[in-house]
Amino acid sequence: MSDDSASLGEVLAASDIAFAVTDQRCRVKWANPRMAELLGLSAEQSVGRSLPALLAGAPESPTDEAVVVSWRSRDELDHRWLEISCTAMAETDLLFRAVDVTRWRDQELRAAKLGHRHEDLLRMVEEDPLTGLPNRRALTRELERQLALGVRGALLLLDLDNFKDINDLRGHPAGDRVMCTLANLLRDRLTDGQIVGRLGGDEFAVVLPGADEREAVAVADRLRTAVAAIPLSGGSGATRTTISAGVARFDSGESWQAILANADLALYASKAAGRNRVTVYEQGHYQDTALRVSVLDRLRGALQDGGFALHAMPMVKLASGRVVGHELLLRLEDNKHPRLGPGEFLPAAERSDLVLDIDRWVAGTAIDALVEHPYPGLRFNVNVSGRTLEDEDFGDFVLDRIAAAGVAPGRLGFEITETAAVTNLDAARSLAQQLRASGCRITLDDFGSGFGSFVHLKQLPITGLKIDGEFVHGIDYGSRDTVLVSGIVDIARGLGLSVVAEWVERPTQVQALSRLGVRVAQGFHLGRPEPLNALLSRPNVGWPQRPQSMEEAAEQNRARAENA
Repeated sequence: MSDDSASLGEVLAASDIAFAVTDQRCRVKWANPRMAELLGLSAEQSVGRSLPALLAGAPESPTDEAVVVSWRSRDELDHRWLEISCTAMAETDLLFRAVDVTRWRDQELRAAKLGHRHEDLLRMVEEDPLTGLPNRRALTRELERQLALGVRGALLLLDLDNFKDINDLRGHPAGDRVMCTLANLLRDRLTDGQIVGRLGGDEFAVVLPGADEREAVAVADRLRTAVAAIPLSGGSGATRTTISAGVARFDSGESWQAILANADLALYASKAAGRNRVTVYEQGHYQDTALRVSVLDRLRGALQDGGFALHAMPMVKLASGRVVGHELLLRLEDNKHPRLGPGEFLPAAERSDLVLDIDRWVAGTAIDALVEHPYPGLRFNVNVSGRTLEDEDFGDFVLDRIAAAGVAPGRLGFEITETAAVTNLDAARSLAQQLRASGCRITLDDFGSGFGSFVHLKQLPITGLKIDGEFVHGIDYGSRDTVLVSGIVDIARGLGLSVVAEWVERPTQVQALSRLGVRVAQGFHLGRPEPLNALLSRPNVGWPQRPQSMEEAAEQNRARAENA
């Protein structure tokens, strides 16, 4: 504090009310003993720390009214209600004041007959309702507190391997029971001070204050071994599963967001290396992140500056060669280097919220094209990412655009990959029901790639399916693919579903698919994707015609050479 405020500092230092002076970024410059007690530090140790990080709920800027927050001591034995205010002082300092209003607050709760609900309300904010563990909010707050206190340690991220198979085979109630069993197992195998929480889905996190890398890896391996050894009851019998783990060290001066991102990258590396293993975050993982951030910057620019384009892949009726629709494929055409294909930029988009905007752009662009070209035979399919399935407003967005444009909903179809549908089954079912009820077509893409594929036909309100290209690849060699595709076609026909085969690259595949009853297919043999603008620039009579394949183009060139 300045010399001019020395006398004020003496008064505040002797006060029973907690006072602190911070800079504009809420970093403590001075605190009286009462405030230091609340922060869990000495007055000297508190200097330079973020006050809102140490005193959860404290305002981060001057406010007209004080806020009342719940405070607990570090040993969790003492609980109080504090009224905290923040006012601007001379120059750039802020003055924080915290008054103990526990007696008044408790009386208010009792008067309103809310005392019995008090702990429940606190738990609702920071407790996972399924497992009773701390939730993401509570865990990140704890990590932030450890960083603010200058504690070194490690963060573990744990993810159950192939958890969707349990949901597929035994249902979501069984999956919930497995989650609870796993939560108890993790909690029982950690020591005092080690905090486990559930971040959501099948992902857990453990904060290990004071742990170095060797100790953190040992804890992660101990948990991994325990999970693999103990049957997890899912209802109808028990199942054994494994977990993958990512480890990231933390130290003061780092943000909790960065620590969580590092652990997530290490976890992703464990998954990519084959699962059921522990990976420690390394600088190379950060370089991968930097590359992904660079890609995301380009995608944001493409959305703003028109750097995306759609290419149309024809879906062809095998008997006549007539085009019955097009799948619209996203391309990045921002004239920047290096050139990125869908396999390079889509995974980065799908790991961020940016894919939500991209999917809306694709759907909106498709609808606009249908408005400009009202030919009934022009029909588009667009792909929906797994993240967009969780966007509760996406269905309304699409239907509002269709209604405003006056487009027949049946001209627009949506393709959801089987993997995305299984991962987000409830969300996929809800979106499919909403869009199908309005007349849109819903296709289950890459059918057959998932475990328990036929179960999904009963659970999802789809209108058609696309056979995974892996089954089409060897279908003309008389392999097992023939038996599998035949079964898929028979079941789809019995359920009244349309069937499309993809990855058709040879005439012999067309013949084999036709014999099995597949009527529509797509692939390079039937027509390569072409820019949507090029497709729409042709006269109406050109749309139903199948584009020339590579073989046909080569044959035509040979004929021209012979006649020259």
